[in-house]
Amino acid sequence: MRVHSAAIALVASLSLASTTHGFVPTSSHVVPSSSSCVATIARNNHHQQRRLPNRLLLRSTTSPSSSSSSSAAAASSPTKKKKKKKLGLITFDLDDTLYPIAPVLDEANAAFSTSMSNFGYTDIEPSDIVETGKEIRAAVESDNDANDASSSSAAAVAATAAAASVDPLKPTTVNHKEIRMAAIRKEMEDFILETKLRQTAEDWATEVESLTSPVRKSAEKWARTTVHSSVVQAVYNAWEMERHHAAERHLFPDAISTIKRIQEDHPNVIVGAVTDGSANPMLMVFSLMPLFDFTVSWEDDLDKARLMENVFQELDAVDQSDGLGWIYRLAVQKGKEMSNLTEEIKKKGKREDSGTDDDEDFEWCWVHVGDDLAYDVGGAATTGAKTVLVDLAPEYGQTARLRREGKRPAWTTETEEQLENHREMCMNALEKVDATITHLGQLPEAINELLKGDDEE
Repeated sequence: MRVHSAAIALVASLSLASTTHGFVPTSSHVVPSSSSCVATIARNNHHQQRRLPNRLLLRSTTSPSSSSSSSAAAASSPTKKKKKKKLGLITFDLDDTLYPIAPVLDEANAAFSTSMSNFGYTDIEPSDIVETGKEIRAAVESDNDANDASSSSAAAVAATAAAASVDPLKPTTVNHKEIRMAAIRKEMEDFILETKLRQTAEDWATEVESLTSPVRKSAEKWARTTVHSSVVQAVYNAWEMERHHAAERHLFPDAISTIKRIQEDHPNVIVGAVTDGSANPMLMVFSLMPLFDFTVSWEDDLDKARLMENVFQELDAVDQSDGLGWIYRLAVQKGKEMSNLTEEIKKKGKREDSGTDDDEDFEWCWVHVGDDLAYDVGGAATTGAKTVLVDLAPEYGQTARLRREGKRPAWTTETEEQLENHREMCMNALEKVDATITHLGQLPEAINELLKGDDEE
């Protein structure tokens, strides 16, 4: 068959043009005539352009030289692979998250009453420490308000601290431990005062109500000097020891198995506790201690925070989530330090020729778990945590929902104003909840979903 030179030139020119449109003719294409060839190629080019995405369409309108340069640039700067999330740290609130706080405190207060009786302070009820604590707290709050109204200078703060060192019934702070220690001391002083006044009245053959004011003041000084701080500490130690034993007895049924499951799913994860009270998993030797790596406490670590971040607020004075940040930053700092030590130990245990570290392809992630919207969700989310709200069924006996509703739990000593501030913080933290579980057994899957969701974003 003879092919005219004009047809050859036409096919060559169309083939060259088609390379810039992504169309490559194959040997199966038959070109019967120059006119039908033009029509066929034009239709094919039109359909190819309609199927191409925009970025390819933009590339097809450029010259061969610019196209090749773009390809070279893409080859020289490959897209960076996104790292997967790895659970490096999980922190737990303790009270009402892993066990119900109300029965735990009831049993601890009963131990307080027993210990007081052992030291000779009889007929003191378990609830007395709570009621006396409320009175002391109200007095401290009143004094603090008066100091704020008169002066906010360092001299005024120093004067308050000096007064507290003289009068142990007027602690400088309103944290749980100091209030409880002051309540124990007051119960002892009141018992000794009543005993001394009754003895004096009997010696003088009169009624207690008939004793003069000077006599009463002398009896008060007697009571104040008779109570020894070591006895107060001993009673508090009995209370605190029973608090932790009771917590172990009242652990929610799936608390331990849930933490073990998380450790199995996420090897080398650091497990920490963040608490606003005196609970410490390291003192729960028969249950939680083997599962936890560290604990940070608002009461025990506040002095450290004052040095690190100039933090002076007590927990009950905090009215915004930002004010809770220091304790979570401290937890993350501890968690990362322990993670780094774990990785260092693991690397040193490997042979030098074992290859690259698998963890280089993962991004460290932190999840906080708790029952309180204000303190757990609000505070942790503000400092970068993924948050899991533990909102259990009513039969579990959680009390956080009472505070969300503006109701005061029986065990708390907070004022109405503090309760209202807490409720407002709870409402503000609702949108910061990343996951909610209704029993602890759901936690491992909730964590996996949170990590998976981050990877898919």
